Amino acid sequence: MSEVTPGGVLHKFWVFKLWLQKFVLVATCAGFTVLVMMEIVFRYFLFLPLHGIEELATYLAVWTYFIGGAYGAYERSHISASLLDVFVKNKRVFGVLDLVVKAITLVVSVWMSVWVLQYLLWSIERRPHSLELQMPLYFVHASMVVGLSLMAFYFFLDFAVAVSRLAGSTRLAELREANIK
Repeated sequence: MSEVTPGGVLHKFWVFKLWLQKFVLVATCAGFTVLVMMEIVFRYFLFLPLHGIEELATYLAVWTYFIGGAYGAYERSHISASLLDVFVKNKRVFGVLDLVVKAITLVVSVWMSVWVLQYLLWSIERRPHSLELQMPLYFVHASMVVGLSLMAFYFFLDFAVAVSRLAGSTRLAELREANIK
């Protein structure tokens, strides 16, 4: 477990991964904002068409959505429709049902990750291009693989925490909580 503690190799990787996610979010949001501003200036003030800018903005938005979704899964700030805590008051029953929910979430996220990986491989093989700029679309499809794989990873961690809690251990939960902050 020493690798996970601050200063360890796994901790450094964890911190770098989070930094990279934040960097991608800031860069894609900034790029999107600049592109939209350029479109407004060129279209409404200079009365010039700027072909392809909507395409680029859309691609940046897709990267923002998927990396943002992964970061939301990391923070546990993603949308959840769970009403378990409202209806179930028994902690043991709640733990079992929570484990089932986390298992289903994990299975679906892994399945979706595999699915988009196959889609990316298809995209690399077939090399589809965008209409206006003729950009290869695998750049956009890669965002889905990265984002969904990160989500699956974070959901796996949440599943592991639920398993350890049911087993009576809080060490993994404490470690996960400490790494969220």
